[in-house]
Amino acid sequence: MGGLDSSERCRNKEHMQPLFHVYIDEAGDPGVKPKATDEPHWSDWFVLSAVVVGAENDADTVEWIKDMNRAIRRNGPSDIHYRKFSDANRRHVCRVLASKPVRLFIVASHKDTMRRHRSQRLGKSNDKQFYNWCLRLLLERVTEWCARRGRKMGAGVFPARLVFSHRGGHDYGELRGYLRRIIAQSLTGNLTLDRKGITPDVIFDDLIEVVPHDNLAGLQLADVAASAFWQAACSTSRRHDLTPASDLICRLARKGQRKRPDGFGMMLLPLPH
Repeated sequence: MGGLDSSERCRNKEHMQPLFHVYIDEAGDPGVKPKATDEPHWSDWFVLSAVVVGAENDADTVEWIKDMNRAIRRNGPSDIHYRKFSDANRRHVCRVLASKPVRLFIVASHKDTMRRHRSQRLGKSNDKQFYNWCLRLLLERVTEWCARRGRKMGAGVFPARLVFSHRGGHDYGELRGYLRRIIAQSLTGNLTLDRKGITPDVIFDDLIEVVPHDNLAGLQLADVAASAFWQAACSTSRRHDLTPASDLICRLARKGQRKRPDGFGMMLLPLPH
């Protein structure tokens, strides 16, 4: 019998159950225009996070949020909002997350440096291009890890479900279009910017969702991850604290046999040239 062509294979893959659930959130303002340094709650750092949970553990994320609430001695079901917590409680929830079977991916950009950065092919970035660039770098590594992990488990390359935390100011219809273009460029080897590309057969349009933070436990985990690394990056903040992010380093993804997450589970922008 003849094998499936690539389009038929993709259609079949799209209807498979996801092997991983990927929850994506952000901390900081993705805007690249300079602002007054005394503006409240403003920082020159932007952090994008992905928390990857195996399908077999996804239902347990609700219990993990309960574990966090117990760790900070809150009674009853309550949503986790990292920025509202005391420093001590921030450390508590990060220790709980560090104990769970997840993989974390972080892209952190120092926007002041990025403003001076100019691509020879694209020029300077606007807000939308900047966010899309950060997201692409995040998903290149997430999809590579999911594909490799699926093969290691003996399951092969399966789709992953992507869930974005709904944020005001983002055009999610445009974002879907951007992801479709990047996936197509990755398949044809015709990327606008010469980087890894999205690993094929992992992301499909029907498995991309945008959901309010309060509605899903997985998104609250992504909020903790993004906010902890943002807090660690903001060295001029009066609440600067390295401990919460340090506790999460053990959960950052590594590539292959590497012992450190640098450049894979943890990425800093701009990239070295």
